[in-house]
Formats: sequence, C-alpha cells, structure tokens
Amino acid sequence: MENEHPEQCLLNDTDEFSVVTQGTTSHLAACSLVLSAMGIDHRQTKTSLLVPPEFSNEARRQLRAYQMENSNWPPVPSWLQKQKQTPPPPTLLMIGGLFLFYQMTGSWQPGNPWFEAGAIDSTHILEQGQWWRLITALSLHADGMHLLGNCLIGGFMVHLLCKTVGYGSGWLLLLLTGALGNLINIAVRSTTHHSVGFSTAVFAAIGMFSGLQLKNPKNSPLNIIIPLGAGAGLLAFLGTEGKQTDLGAHLFGFCCGIMAGLLTNLTGLVKAADKYVLQRIFFIVALALISLCWWLAAANSPVTLM
Repeated sequence: MENEHPEQCLLNDTDEFSVVTQGTTSHLAACSLVLSAMGIDHRQTKTSLLVPPEFSNEARRQLRAYQMENSNWPPVPSWLQKQKQTPPPPTLLMIGGLFLFYQMTGSWQPGNPWFEAGAIDSTHILEQGQWWRLITALSLHADGMHLLGNCLIGGFMVHLLCKTVGYGSGWLLLLLTGALGNLINIAVRSTTHHSVGFSTAVFAAIGMFSGLQLKNPKNSPLNIIIPLGAGAGLLAFLGTEGKQTDLGAHLFGFCCGIMAGLLTNLTGLVKAADKYVLQRIFFIVALALISLCWWLAAANSPVTLM
C-alpha cells in the first residue's frame, strides 16, 4: 500500500459524507477493499474515500488497523537486514589492486615467470603439493580484456556480497571457495590443466547469494528452486561464453559458493556482518593468505619474479 504520510490519511468530516482517507489511486483501492471486506458502505473519488457519517468511526478504526498490520510489509529477508549497517567494503581498493598487479605481471605468455610460478598447473598442485597456486591464480589474468571482464562483473558481485556478509568474511570466503573450486576442477580432469583468473571466485560469489537464500529449505520447494535457478541462470549467461572460458572452474566455484552461503547462514556468520573488529580481522587474514601464497610461489620458483 502506497502511503507516504499515514498520519495524514484520516481526515475530518464533510457535511454529507465523512472523508476517511485520501491518497494515491492504489492507496484508495486498497482501502476500498478493506471497507468492502468489512461490509462498510463507501464511495471513492479521484482523491478521497467517503462513508456515511454513522459509519465513519468504524471505517477509520478498520483503516488504522490495516495500516498498522501492513506498515512493515513485505519484511526484509533476514540475510539482508544487516546490509546498511556494515562497514563500507574496500571493493575499489581490492579491484584496483588487481589492475595494479596486472601492470606488474603482464599478460600470459610463454616464459612469463609470474604465470610459471602462480598459475593453476594440475601437475604441480596434485603431484608436487603446490597448493598455493589455487589462490595465486585468482590474481592473475591472461590479458587486459580478461581482467576488465572479471573486474566489472566481479566488482559488482563482490561489493554486494561484502555488504551482505561483511567485507572481511566476504573476501576470506571468496579466496577459500575460489581455491576449492579450482582444486575440484583439476581433480576431476584426466589431463593436465592450466588456468588463471578471478572468475572462479566471482561465480563462487553468485553461488553464495543462492546459498544464503536456502536458510529454510523445508518451508517450500520454491525456497530451493528459485535461488538455485537464478544462480544457474547467471552461470549460463555469464560463465559459458568465450573460447578460453573455463566452464569447469566456473561451475565448481558456483557449487562451492552455494555450500559456503548455506553454511554462512547455518553457523550464524552472516549475523557478524556489522562486527567491525571481526570483519577487520577476517580481512587481514585474507590479505595475509594472499601474501603467504605469493611468498611460497616466489620461494619455489626457479626464477626471480620481480
């Protein structure tokens, strides 16, 4: 019901009829339905709703009750209620960091030491235990267009995620789910696989939004079908085009994100979105994890990265 000033909607009597409310067409239509349901005779003009004087008190009482019952409807989803209270996410800082890092690494070419040390390489990861590649690869991009696409789409999705679950929780979950998605992607393949890019984490973020809405899946099958269908639609629309698109990484990142979103709700972590100290700790841990992985990559690289 549209009613910007409910305290002004109940007005005084006229000579022949009592004006019980004024407002927009949709507001009057809703109030008319209320009075009709209660069997109160009334008339509707372009701007007012009128009733015979003997019914005015009862009509006003019913409309007040209706306004009170619907003043906060529809309710805000529980996982979004904390959104406005969260500290501002450092999205531009982190996305800008990817651009600056690309200026150091350059594009993916044979012999590029950054990609030799940090790209996804299934042989080095699965056989030599170089697990840090699962995370360092998220910060590498094949070329400028690859970087731009991930930053534009990823920046928007990551910003929304951080506003929902907290910027520290958001970035830490992105790294962990992105790494897990990369690991599953190479584990299920029978051939050697190489890849780079932040997109695995971007689709993990999309999956987390779907998982966050699975808080009460037993209430209705639609609670499962709608969020999963929406996430799958974004995956199909954004994650399957392009000759060099790593569909497996996108798919497994999305699936890991769903599980992370569900666990975030079940563990109550989403309620800590506005805990400034905790979010700062999580964010520092995320930065430390990235730094540690690149330190390990440099320590195990046969060439100097700088």
